[in-house]
Amino acid sequence: MSTTRHANFRWAMFGLSIAAFFLAYQLLTDTLSAVSRSSPMMIVFVILCPPSVLSVAFDPEVGTNSFYALWVVIGLLNAALYASVRALVFKRLQRPE
Repeated sequence: MSTTRHANFRWAMFGLSIAAFFLAYQLLTDTLSAVSRSSPMMIVFVILCPPSVLSVAFDPEVGTNSFYALWVVIGLLNAALYASVRALVFKRLQRPE
C-alpha cells in the first residue's frame, strides 16, 4: 500500500472511531442510564461526525437493529468524509503554484 493510501486509510479509521465513540457515548448516556447527556459534548460529536445528523432524521429507537444499521452507515460515511478531506488537502498541498 502506498504512503498516500495508507495515510488516507488511517484518516478513514480515525473518522470511523469518532463515530464509534459517539455511538458508545449515546449508549452510555441513554435515557434509562444514571449518567446524563452533556449538550456541549453532543455538539462536539456532531461537529466531528457530521453524518450523525442522519440519526436525528431517522430517529430509530436505541438498541434496535435499525439503530445499529443506521450507525454502521453513519460510521462508514464519516470514514469516507475523513479520508476524502485528507486526500483533498494532501492533493492541494502537493499542487505546484
